[in-house]
Parts: sequence; C-alpha cells; structure tokens
Amino acid sequence: MSENEVERLRAEVAALRQQLAAEQTGAAPPPPSARDGRSGWWRTPLVAVLVLLGALLAPLSVVATWAHDEIGDTDRYVETVAPLASEPAVQNALTTLVTDVIVTQLKVDEVTREALDALAQQAFVPPRAAPLLPALASPLTDAVENFVRDTVARVVRSDTFEEAWVTANREAHDQAVAVLTGSSSSQIQVSDNAVSVNVASFVEAAKQLLVDRGFALAERIPEVDATFVLFQSDDIGKAQTWFSWLETASRVLPILALALLATAVLVAHDRRRALLAVGVCVALAMVLLGLVLNIVRPLYLDAVPTDVLPTDAAAAIYDQLVLFLRTALRAVLVVALAVAATAFLLAPTGAGAALRTGVVGAAGRMRERSGIARGPVSTFVATYRTFARVSVVALGVLAYVALDHPSGGDALVIVVLVVVGLVVVELVAGPRQPDPGSPVS
Repeated sequence: MSENEVERLRAEVAALRQQLAAEQTGAAPPPPSARDGRSGWWRTPLVAVLVLLGALLAPLSVVATWAHDEIGDTDRYVETVAPLASEPAVQNALTTLVTDVIVTQLKVDEVTREALDALAQQAFVPPRAAPLLPALASPLTDAVENFVRDTVARVVRSDTFEEAWVTANREAHDQAVAVLTGSSSSQIQVSDNAVSVNVASFVEAAKQLLVDRGFALAERIPEVDATFVLFQSDDIGKAQTWFSWLETASRVLPILALALLATAVLVAHDRRRALLAVGVCVALAMVLLGLVLNIVRPLYLDAVPTDVLPTDAAAAIYDQLVLFLRTALRAVLVVALAVAATAFLLAPTGAGAALRTGVVGAAGRMRERSGIARGPVSTFVATYRTFARVSVVALGVLAYVALDHPSGGDALVIVVLVVVGLVVVELVAGPRQPDPGSPVS
C-alpha cells in the first residue's frame, strides 16, 4: 500500500470519527468538501456580495414596513400619536398656542387700555387716581392672559382633551400620507414644509370653559383656523420621494432581502459560517439603523424653529413617531443575534462545539438526577430527535410571524422559549444510544 493511500485512509478515518462525534453531541455534520460538489473559487465572493446586499436591504425593509403600516393602518397611527396628548411638553406647547390665539382674537391689550382710558375720564374717579389708571393696563393684561392660560391648561390636561385628541387623529393616517405624499385633508394640512393638525375644536372648548368661568368677553372669540405643527423640515420634499418609494416597495424589500440571505447560505462552501455571517451582518445593520435615528434626531431638532415648535415638544413628537420603528429594528436585531448564536453553537469544533457539548452533557446529567426512565415517549423523541428540534424551532418561527408587530421583547421571549423547548427535547430524549453496528474505539 502506497504512502498516499495510507494518508487518504487516515483522512477518511478522521472524517468518520469527526462525523460520529458530531452525531453523538447533536452537532451539524462537518463542512462539505470539494467531493460534495461545493468547490469553486466563485462561491466566497458571491456569498460576500449576497450577504452585504441582504444586510443593506434589511434596515430598508424595516423602514419601508414601518412607513407602510403608518400609512395603511389607521389604528396603528392613532396608537402612535395618542400618547402625545398626555406628554407635558406637547401639552405646554398646545396651551401656549391656544392661549395666544384667544388673546390675539380678543385683543386683550387694546381692550384693557381703552377701558382704563375711558374710566379715567369719568367724573366719579378721584383726580389723583385718574392719571394712574392707564398704567394698570399692563398688569391687568397679564392677569387676563394668565387667567386664559390657566383655563386653557385645564382643557388641555383634561380627559376630555385626550378623547378629543384621539378623535382628531382618528384620520391621522392622513398625516402619514401627508408627510410622504404631500396631500392634505380638513384635519391635516401640509404647507411651508410643515405638517399641522387643526386645533380649532380645542380653541372652542377653551372658549366655552372661559364663559363658564365668568369670562363673558370670551363670547366674542370668532371661529378660528388654528393649527399645531407636528412635523417640519426643509427636506420634506426629499422625504416624500424616498418614503413614497419605500411604501411601494414595502412588500418587495423584505422578500428580496430574505431571498438574498438564503441564497448566500445555500451557495456557501460552509453554510454554518455563512449563517453566522448573515446573523452578525443583519444585527450590525439594525444597530446602524438605530444610530442613524439617533443622529437624525438632533439634526431635526436644530432645523425646527423654536417659534414654530418648542424644542422639547419637537423631541417628544419625534421620539413618538419613530417609536414603532425602533421597536421593529429591535425585534429584527434579537432574531439576527439568535441566528448568529445558533450558527456559533453548531460549530463542529472550537468554543461553539465545547459550549454545545457542555449544554448537552448538563442536560444528560439533569436527566440522570431526575430519575426519568426511558419510556415510549423518550424512545420516540430520541428516535426522531432532529424532527423534534426542527418542530420546536418551527413553532417559534410561527409564533414570531403570527405577531402583527413583534417587539424586541416579544422576540426575546420567543427565543428563550425555543431554547427551553430544545433543552426539554434533550432531557426527554436522553443521550444518544450508540449504533450497535458502529465500531468502538
């Protein structure tokens, strides 16, 4: 027997031992070699390109899906903007806006000065007091404005206002359409690169409360067309173009991203390593998306004039509008990390294999200490161990897909439950029984 044949036999024996060890520990089989038809220099660069494209499309898919949901789902949008009614910064901004509208309509300063001038000319006013009356105009005007502000604040902080806010925003999916397409409605208006909500009904409610509190002058307030700015940006035209495209592609991008990533795994020399790369790259893409949102936030706040919308109110509105976008990216991040961790644990050698072997060994020791005897169920699960594992993972995937808008917490709970399910499978199945026909080394 030649030396080459001896080396070949040694390599085959080593490969068989590695495969046997992998089967006993529940690991994936060793990476396919050239004999399995997975050779070719083109595979590595192609996989790299596919993973890169898929990872780049992942955050775009999240943004596109978020935009589509905000536009097409009224309940989703109302759920987004409803909490703004109880946000102190927004309440203060609305209180200031409505107060300024009422004071301007009533012309409090002019009315006060005219009244005091007329009073100073009356005969019953003492001579020494008459010259001093006009000086009271400013204090009285401030007192009236404070009274109006206090009344408006009561309206804005009441349960009735929260209900009115939700009702006014029930069409609020029009607001998302307004942001992205530039269209307008009776409640939502887009002009001068701003999206505004009509708050005339809130002015009317404050007017009625002023009258009820004895401020009869409020009856003179006419119907007004007051608006509260929700969003303003000089780049709103660009945003409309991009978001319009993303909304249209919201169903295509996720499928395309998944197809690219799945193809990369199927084509790769080592599918486990490709799966690990997919998980890590998608997770990094989600982290980058989160960083972009954090970078855009101060840039947007600096671009909003404070006389249009106070900075604290603009910050609260921005955070609320991107809340579900952050929720979605966290959910994808958790899933990507779970995929990467799975690929790491499936390694035939190294730290992943050692950790997996330790977990399987710990499960076996737990089974021995628990005194679980091998019965029909245990035998069935042991016989169809792979099927049981796949079933547990498939149930986790179905649970994730069944959620309309999974959050990072939802994804984490599902991942934990899948891990627990896999541990239970190992406990019930017990250690692998050696094949009677297998040689014992």
